Amino acid sequence: MHLLDNPIRSDELLVKTVNIKHRFYASSSEPLSHRELIEFAKANADEQLIELYNDHSLGYADNGGSLDLRQELATLYGHEIGAENIVVFPGAQTGMTITTQALLHPGDHAIVVTPSYQSLEEGLKYAGSEFTRVVLSPDDNWQLNIKEVAAAVRKNTRYIVLNDPHNPSGALLKEKVKRELVILAEKNDVLIFSDEVYRLLELNSNDRSKSITEMTSNGIALGTMAKPFGAGGMCIGWVACQDKIIVEKLLKAQHLFAVCVSRPGEIQAMMALRSRDKIIAKNLAIIYENLKLLEQYFSRNDDLFEWMPPQAGGTGFVKFKGPLSGDELAEELLEEEILVFGSAIFDCDEKLKQYFRIGFSRRTMPAALKAFELFIEERRAQWGHPR
Repeated sequence: MHLLDNPIRSDELLVKTVNIKHRFYASSSEPLSHRELIEFAKANADEQLIELYNDHSLGYADNGGSLDLRQELATLYGHEIGAENIVVFPGAQTGMTITTQALLHPGDHAIVVTPSYQSLEEGLKYAGSEFTRVVLSPDDNWQLNIKEVAAAVRKNTRYIVLNDPHNPSGALLKEKVKRELVILAEKNDVLIFSDEVYRLLELNSNDRSKSITEMTSNGIALGTMAKPFGAGGMCIGWVACQDKIIVEKLLKAQHLFAVCVSRPGEIQAMMALRSRDKIIAKNLAIIYENLKLLEQYFSRNDDLFEWMPPQAGGTGFVKFKGPLSGDELAEELLEEEILVFGSAIFDCDEKLKQYFRIGFSRRTMPAALKAFELFIEERRAQWGHPR
């Protein structure tokens, strides 16, 4: 498969709608400004980092991430993960794709849990890997069925790809399910690649289980500064893994795609990581307020929508009970400058065709919801759902 054979649908849509009025799809946290970041650093008495940012070399940073950043990233995990277990990439998108390229070969088989972010599946295709989809269902609260995963395992299965916390539903894998998955992977000598970019945004921190990379040497975890910190512009993503052989493979693969990441971005990331409790608390407060509005709206309009409250992240997957599919509804909303993601963005099968994804992690969400509400009210009668 050629790199351009199947473009990322969500990104193509975003390019076309860069100036759209209502971004009801947005999943990353409220964008963090550099000024805010400096204020957080000052509150931490972190003058040394501020000085480093103001006076650092613009030469190449270390391939795979500078040691000081990797040490800070390691604090996000348990004792199983140190700086030597982390490879930094220019964003999570690069990390997930390069990891797949480095570890899979033509003829290998992978299992991909869907619906999910399209790039998780595309990376398997680029690597020439065969793959089987295991589909999550709202009937099971979007929980992974381990028996279905086990049934999909073949002799040449090398890789299981999943997204936890889950995009688009906002569900969390139960710790018991994760442990069963680990047992299955270890028994069959299969790697688990867990896209954990929404980690740290659990609505109840008590629901946060261990990262997959803390649970097994077969686990590979993906992280980013974009989603929980609202700092996608830092262009800092990373992969964490206990297995040093895998780390070496990732470093070699990194040489082919990016000599290094941005040193200013690394320093900014360290500032954010040291202030993560405050930054994430701020972002969760926005999410909590937005969720109250959404719960009220969907409760008042349950004849047209089925809403399963999320457990983490800034996205929710909503079922539309009206006469249109989720994709058709998304198209009509787009004409009114309201952007949501239809089910086709996530390669959903026929059973999920009525679903569409919304985002609620930014301060602009209430205005988007108001525009959405007006759109729905104007069409209720013609859809056969008058007030």
